[in-house]
Amino acid sequence: MTTSTSASSTENGNSLRSPLLLPPPPPPKISESDSAPERLMIDDMLQRYCGEFGPWQLRHFVLTSLAWALEGFHTMVMIFSDREPDWTCLGPGCDPQAKKVCGFEPGSWTWIGGADSSIVSQWGLVCENKYKVGLVQAMFFCGCMIGVAASSIFPSRMEEAVAFHLNF
Repeated sequence: MTTSTSASSTENGNSLRSPLLLPPPPPPKISESDSAPERLMIDDMLQRYCGEFGPWQLRHFVLTSLAWALEGFHTMVMIFSDREPDWTCLGPGCDPQAKKVCGFEPGSWTWIGGADSSIVSQWGLVCENKYKVGLVQAMFFCGCMIGVAASSIFPSRMEEAVAFHLNF
Protein backbone atom coordinates (compact mmCIF):
# COMPACT_ATOMS: atom_id res chain seq x y z
CA MET A 1 0.00 0.00 0.00
CA THR A 2 1.43 3.34 -0.99
CA THR A 3 0.70 6.68 0.55
CA SER A 4 -0.44 9.66 -1.44
CA THR A 5 2.89 11.49 -1.04
CA SER A 6 4.98 8.61 -2.35
CA ALA A 7 2.61 8.04 -5.24
CA SER A 8 2.63 11.71 -6.22
CA SER A 9 6.42 11.98 -5.97
CA THR A 10 6.83 8.90 -8.17
CA GLU A 11 4.45 10.31 -10.76
CA ASN A 12 6.37 13.61 -10.85
CA GLY A 13 9.72 11.86 -11.36
CA ASN A 14 11.16 12.88 -7.98
CA SER A 15 11.80 9.32 -6.88
CA LEU A 16 15.42 8.30 -6.36
CA ARG A 17 14.75 5.27 -8.56
CA SER A 18 13.69 7.42 -11.51
CA PRO A 19 16.18 7.80 -14.36
CA LEU A 20 18.64 10.65 -14.02
CA LEU A 21 18.16 11.98 -17.52
CA LEU A 22 14.70 12.16 -18.96
CA PRO A 23 14.29 12.19 -22.73
CA PRO A 24 14.48 15.74 -24.09
CA PRO A 25 11.25 17.48 -24.97
CA PRO A 26 10.48 17.85 -28.65
CA PRO A 27 11.98 20.96 -30.22
CA PRO A 28 9.64 23.91 -30.58
CA LYS A 29 8.08 24.32 -33.98
CA ILE A 30 9.30 27.37 -35.80
CA SER A 31 6.81 29.03 -38.05
CA GLU A 32 7.96 30.78 -41.17
CA SER A 33 6.98 34.13 -39.70
CA ASP A 34 9.57 33.66 -36.92
CA SER A 35 12.84 34.44 -38.63
CA ALA A 36 14.91 34.99 -35.45
CA PRO A 37 16.22 31.80 -33.83
CA GLU A 38 15.50 31.17 -30.17
CA ARG A 39 18.35 32.28 -27.88
CA LEU A 40 19.07 29.80 -25.13
CA MET A 41 21.44 30.34 -22.26
CA ILE A 42 23.31 27.55 -20.47
CA ASP A 43 20.89 27.76 -17.54
CA ASP A 44 17.95 27.25 -19.89
CA MET A 45 19.62 24.25 -21.49
CA LEU A 46 20.42 22.66 -18.12
CA GLN A 47 16.88 23.20 -16.91
CA ARG A 48 15.38 21.85 -20.12
CA TYR A 49 17.54 18.74 -20.52
CA CYS A 50 18.73 17.94 -16.97
CA GLY A 51 15.90 19.22 -14.82
CA GLU A 52 15.91 21.16 -11.58
CA PHE A 53 18.09 20.59 -8.52
CA GLY A 54 16.30 17.78 -6.71
CA PRO A 55 16.86 15.20 -3.97
CA TRP A 56 19.15 13.05 -6.12
CA GLN A 57 21.43 16.00 -6.87
CA LEU A 58 21.42 16.99 -3.19
CA ARG A 59 22.40 13.47 -2.16
CA HIS A 60 25.18 13.40 -4.74
CA PHE A 61 26.42 16.82 -3.63
CA VAL A 62 26.49 15.83 0.06
CA LEU A 63 28.31 12.54 -0.55
CA THR A 64 30.86 14.16 -2.84
CA SER A 65 31.46 16.99 -0.37
CA LEU A 66 31.87 14.46 2.43
CA ALA A 67 34.56 12.65 0.47
CA TRP A 68 36.45 15.88 -0.16
CA ALA A 69 36.11 16.93 3.50
CA LEU A 70 37.53 13.62 4.72
CA GLU A 71 40.49 13.99 2.37
CA GLY A 72 41.04 17.49 3.72
CA PHE A 73 41.01 16.19 7.30
CA HIS A 74 43.66 13.60 6.46
CA THR A 75 45.85 16.29 4.97
CA MET A 76 45.36 18.64 7.92
CA VAL A 77 46.28 15.93 10.44
CA MET A 78 49.81 15.86 9.04
CA ILE A 79 50.26 19.56 9.69
CA PHE A 80 49.59 19.19 13.40
CA SER A 81 51.04 15.76 14.08
CA ASP A 82 54.28 16.27 12.13
CA ARG A 83 55.23 19.64 13.58
CA GLU A 84 58.53 20.04 15.37
CA PRO A 85 57.71 21.36 18.85
CA ASP A 86 59.81 23.90 20.71
CA TRP A 87 62.55 22.73 23.05
CA THR A 88 64.36 24.07 26.09
CA CYS A 89 67.77 23.52 27.64
CA LEU A 90 68.16 21.53 30.85
CA GLY A 91 71.88 21.33 31.45
CA PRO A 92 75.25 22.90 30.71
CA GLY A 93 75.81 20.96 27.45
CA CYS A 94 73.11 22.98 25.68
CA ASP A 95 73.11 26.45 24.10
CA PRO A 96 69.71 28.16 24.54
CA GLN A 97 70.47 30.51 21.60
CA ALA A 98 70.87 27.61 19.13
CA LYS A 99 68.23 27.10 16.46
CA LYS A 100 68.42 23.28 16.40
CA VAL A 101 69.11 20.54 18.92
CA CYS A 102 71.57 18.76 16.64
CA GLY A 103 74.91 18.15 18.36
CA PHE A 104 73.64 18.58 21.92
CA GLU A 105 74.22 15.88 24.49
CA PRO A 106 71.20 13.62 25.07
CA GLY A 107 69.43 14.71 28.25
CA SER A 108 70.73 18.30 28.06
CA TRP A 109 67.50 19.48 26.43
CA THR A 110 63.81 18.50 26.45
CA TRP A 111 60.70 19.12 24.38
CA ILE A 112 58.31 21.82 25.60
CA GLY A 113 54.98 20.07 26.01
CA GLY A 114 56.53 16.65 26.53
CA ALA A 115 57.81 13.92 24.26
CA ASP A 116 54.28 12.95 23.19
CA SER A 117 53.32 16.37 21.79
CA SER A 118 53.93 15.30 18.16
CA ILE A 119 55.25 12.43 16.08
CA VAL A 120 58.54 14.28 15.57
CA SER A 121 59.19 14.54 19.31
CA GLN A 122 57.86 11.07 20.10
CA TRP A 123 60.09 9.25 17.60
CA GLY A 124 63.02 11.68 17.63
CA LEU A 125 62.70 12.71 13.99
CA VAL A 126 65.21 15.57 14.20
CA CYS A 127 68.66 16.17 12.72
CA GLU A 128 69.69 13.14 10.63
CA ASN A 129 66.20 11.57 10.85
CA LYS A 130 64.30 14.70 9.77
CA TYR A 131 63.95 13.41 6.18
CA LYS A 132 61.58 10.70 7.43
CA VAL A 133 58.85 13.27 8.11
CA GLY A 134 58.86 14.40 4.47
CA LEU A 135 59.13 10.81 3.29
CA VAL A 136 55.94 9.83 5.11
CA GLN A 137 54.10 12.82 3.65
CA ALA A 138 55.32 12.01 0.14
CA MET A 139 54.25 8.37 0.53
CA PHE A 140 50.81 9.47 1.72
CA PHE A 141 50.25 11.65 -1.34
CA CYS A 142 51.61 8.95 -3.67
CA GLY A 143 49.07 6.59 -2.12
CA CYS A 144 46.34 9.17 -2.77
CA MET A 145 47.45 9.43 -6.39
CA ILE A 146 47.44 5.63 -6.83
CA GLY A 147 44.04 5.43 -5.16
CA VAL A 148 42.56 8.01 -7.51
CA ALA A 149 43.98 6.19 -10.52
CA ALA A 150 42.63 2.84 -9.30
CA SER A 151 39.24 4.35 -8.49
CA SER A 152 38.95 5.78 -11.98
CA ILE A 153 39.31 2.30 -13.45
CA PHE A 154 36.54 0.74 -11.32
CA PRO A 155 33.50 2.46 -12.90
CA SER A 156 34.52 1.38 -16.38
CA ARG A 157 35.04 -2.23 -15.28
CA MET A 158 32.17 -2.65 -12.80
CA GLU A 159 28.82 -1.20 -12.05
CA GLU A 160 28.98 2.31 -10.65
CA ALA A 161 27.32 1.29 -7.40
CA VAL A 162 30.02 -1.28 -6.65
CA ALA A 163 32.76 1.28 -7.32
CA PHE A 164 30.95 3.83 -5.16
CA HIS A 165 30.78 1.45 -2.20
CA LEU A 166 34.43 0.47 -2.62
CA ASN A 167 35.49 4.12 -2.49
CA PHE A 168 33.38 5.05 0.50
